Amino acid sequence: MPKSRTGLGAQYDPHALPLQFHSSAWVRYRFLALILLPAILFSSPAAAQIFSPEVKKVSENFVCQCSCNHQLSGCGMLHCGSANPLRSEIDQKLQAGMTEEQIVDDFVAKYGGVILSAPTGEGFDLVAWTLPVVALLAGLLVLYRVVRVWTRRRPLPASAPATPEAIPEQYRNRMEKELKDFD
Repeated sequence: MPKSRTGLGAQYDPHALPLQFHSSAWVRYRFLALILLPAILFSSPAAAQIFSPEVKKVSENFVCQCSCNHQLSGCGMLHCGSANPLRSEIDQKLQAGMTEEQIVDDFVAKYGGVILSAPTGEGFDLVAWTLPVVALLAGLLVLYRVVRVWTRRRPLPASAPATPEAIPEQYRNRMEKELKDFD
């Protein structure tokens, strides 16, 4: 006897639904996806804002000021209040004919040294470039010396058997007496 699909013991069977329900639901979801996807992707001018490779190259010199700690060229925040205006400013300066060095100098004068993504090669910033190299070389020198000392160590010589002349008379007599008592 076939199972009844009605009543309290009925179980849900997706194959029991009419074919029209599946296809109409599918059409609705596809329609919503086609309408919502472009609306989500192009909802703001910031999301659709694309910068030239020159702007990207110049913006690699700077750090985004939104506290994300990324380079300005790599800040991925959709509505970043720092990256988008700074990139637009770089784009305007490039269109005005400024070179990369001039833009860097202008940004450093305007925002200070914190906007740079890498320290400069002059003044105190030179320490940031040289200190890791000096520390690495000092560590390698210490390691070389330690290995050199370890490899040059000679094993301690095995103790030679004691000769009667090396043992004082009183100890020799005592040893002989104890050996006789032992037998």
